[in-house]
Amino acid sequence: MKDVQAVIVDRPRYLGETIRPETGESYDWHSHDFGQLISAVSGSMYVGTPDRVLLLSPAMAVWIPPDTEHWMRYGSKDVMLYVDLSRDEADRIGRDCRVIAMTPLLGALFDATMPDSAAARAPAHTDALHDLLRYELLCARDVPLSLVLPHDDRIRGLAQAALDDPGNIRSVETWLAGAPASRKTIERLFVSETGMPPSRWLRHARIFHAVSLLAAGHKVTAVAFDMGYESSSAFSYMFRQTLGVSPSGFVAKRPFAAV
Repeated sequence: MKDVQAVIVDRPRYLGETIRPETGESYDWHSHDFGQLISAVSGSMYVGTPDRVLLLSPAMAVWIPPDTEHWMRYGSKDVMLYVDLSRDEADRIGRDCRVIAMTPLLGALFDATMPDSAAARAPAHTDALHDLLRYELLCARDVPLSLVLPHDDRIRGLAQAALDDPGNIRSVETWLAGAPASRKTIERLFVSETGMPPSRWLRHARIFHAVSLLAAGHKVTAVAFDMGYESSSAFSYMFRQTLGVSPSGFVAKRPFAAV
């Protein structure tokens, strides 16, 4: 009787693919036995893990290690470049999800993982490009578009509501009014579970939503009103205080790219 052996997929170190999802397309919890890099050519997407949510928009990439449970939700007008990594290669990149800054070199190396591009090169040339891509990923600058999700049921629902529709929340007071605990308890839980007080956590959730709208081509003034701000200047001040760049500067430039 012959031994039955598991089928082993001979996955390339890096393999790229361009994806154009439908507006609002989403995937529920799942994981892969390989690593995954996703770069936004246009549009934006949310990636959620059991303990945090990450936002991907142009000039950035998100890293998802193997076996990481995650969900995904696309925005509108999305064009995404996916790069799958073999498990051996992924283990060298790291076991933590990250949002990283794209650079012209990283973008060119991502493009070099596309099958048509690799087919035109000698194997040794491709290996050299893959080595360089790994080093660039290890040295890439982290972008502050990752938000810790609380686990306590008393505040988990509040956090999810803020992520789903932050523009519908007019103030911290109204947001927390229906919480099944005292204001003091809610504030303590947010700090202990997310590292932020509720007001700061809500501000970051609003920034996430604003970045997603800006990446879809919405005007700064329209985004400001959608977020519940009475003026674009107040919104721009909040945006700059959080990310260190104005909304218009964020759209026009690659603010997190290495220089």
